Amino acid sequence: MFDEEKEYIILTPAGVFEAFSYSETDDKKMSLQTLLSKKSTWTLADWLNEYQNEWLEDFKDRGLVQLLSKPLPAPNVPLDKFLPYVMASLSGKRKAVIGSNEGFCLARTGCSQEEADMLSVAGADFFDFLNRQQQRGWVINEQAISFFPNVDLLMPTISFIFLKIDNEGYILIIDGEPLTNSHAFVELIWGIKTSGLRFVHE
Repeated sequence: MFDEEKEYIILTPAGVFEAFSYSETDDKKMSLQTLLSKKSTWTLADWLNEYQNEWLEDFKDRGLVQLLSKPLPAPNVPLDKFLPYVMASLSGKRKAVIGSNEGFCLARTGCSQEEADMLSVAGADFFDFLNRQQQRGWVINEQAISFFPNVDLLMPTISFIFLKIDNEGYILIIDGEPLTNSHAFVELIWGIKTSGLRFVHE
């Protein structure tokens, strides 16, 4: 049993993928998305006032949410300043880009602007392909595309991770091993979700 007034609830990395993957959004996914919609974590009691207890049990069983004894604050740093900090935990080579589904580079770390722009355009092309195929009825459950340097397929060189946040398409592009199974990944998406900013390509 949990003390709902003293417990807090947050998404796990698996929960981020479930909530923000580029696919049709249902009520359950929306309930997960709300967990990253405030400036601090929800209390379990507040979340259960809005959503069904049966969903909580399902989310816990699937490892999509985590219960905490203390609240956590949302990142309160502009994305272009926050990205270099968080990317050290997400990229095996400390090189990453966030692109829009329109092909613009929104933030980058560890690579040149020219390289980031090229990767953002490529990510938008893959994003469009995924969207077209889903509209045609081809069910694609994967949330990312990875490219490997050889047929051994031991570690990807570049990974494109597709996300949909507040009806905007984003592509997280990671060079080297993608280390997304960490709280840094949750923080990154939380920062985008709560920023309230619309990025302008410079």
